[in-house]
Amino acid sequence: MSRGRLFDSVAGDYDDVRPTYPDEVYDAIERLMPLPGAHVMELAAGTGVATRQLLARGAEVVAVEPGIAMIRRLRDRSPSAVAVAARAEQLPFRRATFDLACCATAWHWLDAGDVVTELRHVVRGGGYVALWWANHRHDEAIDWEAAQDAVYARWQLNPGSRPPTDAGVSPRDASADLRRRGLDVVVDTELTWSRTVSRAQHLRVLGTHSVVLDLGERRQQLLAEVERALTPWDTVEERLWGPLVIARFPS
Repeated sequence: MSRGRLFDSVAGDYDDVRPTYPDEVYDAIERLMPLPGAHVMELAAGTGVATRQLLARGAEVVAVEPGIAMIRRLRDRSPSAVAVAARAEQLPFRRATFDLACCATAWHWLDAGDVVTELRHVVRGGGYVALWWANHRHDEAIDWEAAQDAVYARWQLNPGSRPPTDAGVSPRDASADLRRRGLDVVVDTELTWSRTVSRAQHLRVLGTHSVVLDLGERRQQLLAEVERALTPWDTVEERLWGPLVIARFPS
């Protein structure tokens, strides 16, 4: 399966259970530029989790996503967004089309050099690129997290947003990488938030993670082991974190 299409098989679960992003993401953008009426491109938009939040802020959003099942779900949920089936490394837009390019929990999947080259073409001079992530935090002092992590350790799995190739950039390296590429980083911070979900919903979330999807037919075996490990907890508090990096293109 193409890495760009990895999530197609779980598009429904992805849309139903993946976490939304905190208001702080969009507040930080709006301190730099107004979102109402802004021309915004969202890269690797998935099923439109962030797309819907950008639309709610009044942005005019073009969502770019290579996964066909993902983009179908996005179009169903966000009919007011323009959705384009394309790769971020090959953008089919005219020069200076957008005020802002966004990428939510996906930049590490992309060839950062090729994408920045494309963005220099399609984002207007003085426009912005905003990158953010939602990853689970882990702490051995929290009982349910320790129980889940023990299963992952037995399976030798490392969760989190990791680039699948050398062309990708990890969340913690994104700010420095954009600076090396000549962009002016104006926001470089880390956000934390949480939500309480049922054990069943949490297992569905795990089933949408790439490290689990990569297991193929063994995926259900892992999830069954995690479910047994989490039996004492009917609900869990998913503690989330992620960098927020916003950079400006030269005028």
